[in-house]
Amino acid sequence: MFRKNISLTKKLVILNILSNTLIPNLVFGYPIQKSENIFNTTNNESITKKINTLDIEYLNSKRTLAEYIIDTGDALYIEFENKPGGLKEKNVNLRDPNNVSYLNPKTNLDNYLLDENDSIFINFLKTPELNTTVTVDKEGEVNLPRIKTTYIRGLTIDQLSNLLESRYKEFLIDPEIEIEISKFKFISSGVYQVDLEGEMFLPLIRETFVRGLTPIELSNLLEKRYSEFGISAKTTVKVARFKPIRVLVDGEIRSPGIYEFPGYTVGDFISTIDEVDENERVNEKGNQNTFLENEIKKTSINEFNIDLDEEVTPTNNNIDGQVNNANNNFEVKRPINKITTISNAILKAGGITSRTDLSRIQIIRDLPIGSGGGKKRAFIDFSSYINDSDTSNDIRLFDGDRIFFSRLSEASKDQIPKSILSGLSPKFISVNVNGRIENRGNVLLPLEATLSDAINLSGPIKPLSGKIVLIRYNKDGTVLKKDISYAANAKRGTERNPFVLDGDLITVKNSVLGKSTGIIKEITAPFIGIYSTLELID
Repeated sequence: MFRKNISLTKKLVILNILSNTLIPNLVFGYPIQKSENIFNTTNNESITKKINTLDIEYLNSKRTLAEYIIDTGDALYIEFENKPGGLKEKNVNLRDPNNVSYLNPKTNLDNYLLDENDSIFINFLKTPELNTTVTVDKEGEVNLPRIKTTYIRGLTIDQLSNLLESRYKEFLIDPEIEIEISKFKFISSGVYQVDLEGEMFLPLIRETFVRGLTPIELSNLLEKRYSEFGISAKTTVKVARFKPIRVLVDGEIRSPGIYEFPGYTVGDFISTIDEVDENERVNEKGNQNTFLENEIKKTSINEFNIDLDEEVTPTNNNIDGQVNNANNNFEVKRPINKITTISNAILKAGGITSRTDLSRIQIIRDLPIGSGGGKKRAFIDFSSYINDSDTSNDIRLFDGDRIFFSRLSEASKDQIPKSILSGLSPKFISVNVNGRIENRGNVLLPLEATLSDAINLSGPIKPLSGKIVLIRYNKDGTVLKKDISYAANAKRGTERNPFVLDGDLITVKNSVLGKSTGIIKEITAPFIGIYSTLELID
């Protein structure tokens, strides 16, 4: 009984350690690092100490693109580390300095099978004038002196040498032939683009469907595919140009919708990609469309069928309970501008509101085919971005990501100022004011401005004016048209002085008295003209 209690206690301790370390840090399968308070001297010393004791494994790739899904518009650099099929390494004792076998070739070609694109040097020892170098064509044939077209695909060097010696006995006396491979059937590395059909045109295997694979999955499949041609080619796939991505932003955000972000070319491949693009324009007369063709249906996040485990990030990123003074520090360290992150999506969608819950942003992402397909979901605590200038959770977005923002039960007064200073929200919005107002047209207003701010900047309302009409697009795409009994001294955000949004149309209407005055003026205008004319004649 005592041993059972010890075993149970150990299990509980292990589970507690896992729940406090591994599980909270998981987001999409890779960890999000916690932030350090870099404005505290003690913490700076601890950070320096950690850096000095870093293991060399720190230099290893973080594999942030391990789940990147290849699609139309991507350009991939495929490096082929070629090795002849059937090539075997010899066992050599490198520790014995007297072993002269160290100088021998480290490989043998006894089992190497000749095939297309192999080049061989045929050495006629007794008749050197017949010496020649030939390359195996697509049919597996070569053109040899005197015997002309000869099929050699699938033969080893020794087999071909013996067969040729027998064949040339018709022309030569006791021929002796040696064969060397001068060039193996290697595949050249290069940049290959994914077309509108989701395919790439690769050497030998030609049209190859790659849509939906990750770079690692593609690399593994290419190695297997090329092995069917007798080519042992270890491949490394790297994205040279990233396709434009489309992201759905929904929930408590100013302008929900689908937003497209441009693709970009990795610096090392800019000149190569430019050359490829120029060749495409010449060959296809500009008909190559590199933009993503997959459409994401505009629908609520809640309507997606999710059958995934939820992965939650920690809700508190502060170390030792110390919090940065957000009012004194808004220098947010932003990632490279070419990479699309959560902050880019928020800004593109018009910014957050005072009721946006940044502590629980939901992201739904497509899974690669190799991982079973489908989707997975994660919750991100993004509040530290505006509170502590911490970009740790500003993760990279992939094509097809869905982002949903929850709504706070109560508005946060300081959230909008912080979001503006941190670059999450724009400083101004634009509304259009028309009707019985002094200055008509577009007006720039600060974020979360009210109707009274728009009227004040557009000049005074003209006499005999009536209600104000507000027209805007709702978050669900429908149009709102509302008559407002405007009161300049009404509380901000109330029914009579509502908040305005970017793109709102505001019209000041006539009152009943104003309409009546206008009608009377229209009716009497001709008579006044006739009377004035008669007065001039008299």
